[in-house]
Amino acid sequence: MQFHSLARATQGMRLAFAGPPVRSFSCSRPPPRGPGRRPACPPRARARRRGGARGFTLPELLAVVILIGILAAMASPSFINAMRDRRVNRAAMEISGVYRLARYRALGRGTAVLVRWTASTGLFEVREALVQDVGGSLIANSCANATWTDPATTAQVTRLHTAGVELAEVELRDPSGTDGTVQPQADVCFTARGRTFVRYDSTSGFTPLVGALRVNVTNTKTTLLRRVFIPPNGVARLAL
Repeated sequence: MQFHSLARATQGMRLAFAGPPVRSFSCSRPPPRGPGRRPACPPRARARRRGGARGFTLPELLAVVILIGILAAMASPSFINAMRDRRVNRAAMEISGVYRLARYRALGRGTAVLVRWTASTGLFEVREALVQDVGGSLIANSCANATWTDPATTAQVTRLHTAGVELAEVELRDPSGTDGTVQPQADVCFTARGRTFVRYDSTSGFTPLVGALRVNVTNTKTTLLRRVFIPPNGVARLAL
C-alpha cells in the first residue's frame, strides 16, 4: 500500500513540474530558432495554404477598369448638361437679384433707381439718381426728371453681363399679348414710393408698368427655360 501511494505522489509531482506543451507551427508561420526547430515546409504545402488568400488577377483588374470607363462615358453627357443647366439657373437668379436690389435701394435711399437692359450687349445696368443740393435743400430726382446718361446726376450701382454665360439666351418680353414682344432695350425705374415705371425707348417718357415684364433665360443646348417676372409692384420673382 505504501509503495502504491508513493508512486502516485511521484507521478503527480512530474505532472506539476512538467513544462508547457510544445505548440505546433503551421507552414505559413516559421517556428522560432532553437535546437528543436523543425524543417521548413515544402513549397507545394505553402502554395496550398496560400491558395485561398490570393489577390486579383490581371484580367480581373482590366475588366473592372473597362467597366468603370464605360460607366463614366455613359454618365458624362448627363453630367455636362446638368452643369450647363446649373449655369442657366444661376444666371436667372442673378437677374432676379438685380431687379430686387434696384427696388430695395430706391426704397431705402429715397431716390429713383433704374435698371437698363440692352440686348445687343447682354447687359443689365443699375443706376441711381443722385440727391441734389439746391439752395440748401436736398432734392432727389424722379424717374422722369433724371438724366440717366449723365454721370453728374446719376451713379452706377452695379452691372450684370449675361453674354458670357455659356449657352444662355436672354430675352426680355413686355406684357403685351399672350407671349409678349421681345424688346431690344428696356428701362425699368423704381421710385422711392414703391412705384414701377417702364419705357422701351430711351428717348421716350416713362409709363406705369401694367402687367408683368418677363425675362426668359433659355439653355440653347437642353432647352431648359427659366423665367424672371417683374410685376407692377416691382418685386421680381423667379419661376422655376
